[in-house]
Amino acid sequence: MALNICMVRHGETEENVARLLQGHMPGTLTANGRQQAEELRKQLCINDFDAIVSSDLKRVTDTVEILLDGRTDVEWNTTPLLREIDWGSMTGMKIADVNFKQMAADVETREMLYERAGRAAKWLCENYNDKKLLVVSHGLFLRSLTAQLTGVPVDKLHTIERLDNCGMRWIEV
Repeated sequence: MALNICMVRHGETEENVARLLQGHMPGTLTANGRQQAEELRKQLCINDFDAIVSSDLKRVTDTVEILLDGRTDVEWNTTPLLREIDWGSMTGMKIADVNFKQMAADVETREMLYERAGRAAKWLCENYNDKKLLVVSHGLFLRSLTAQLTGVPVDKLHTIERLDNCGMRWIEV
């Protein structure tokens, strides 16, 4: 038995363009982000998936709605477990203004995100075993989820290729 996962990052947002730490902000897709999702829809056949699981944040749910193109017959579940890293009080800051060596105490650390991705990986495997699953989430989270599903330790996260907006990656577990 195997779980086949197609991981997709949400479309480009206004916050991506402004180079802000989005974290748990809802996010607003740009016209380009909507176009990215429409192009991705042409590459994916939603009928091929047993289910969709996504973050519950607006930038992701908007992306999934574009991928579904009005269809309501596809199982779709949202969960905060698949949210992006929580930047805490640093949420909304310009990336250029952030001192990443001195993070606020309420920021979810790389290790905490990796641990949450491990819980998500376990949950996906337990609930969707032997399925073909579309997982739509966020860049840093998907990097940690990929690491957890492929056995890459937290200190090697940098070796996992970054997904562009509406980029996809397939993993078989």
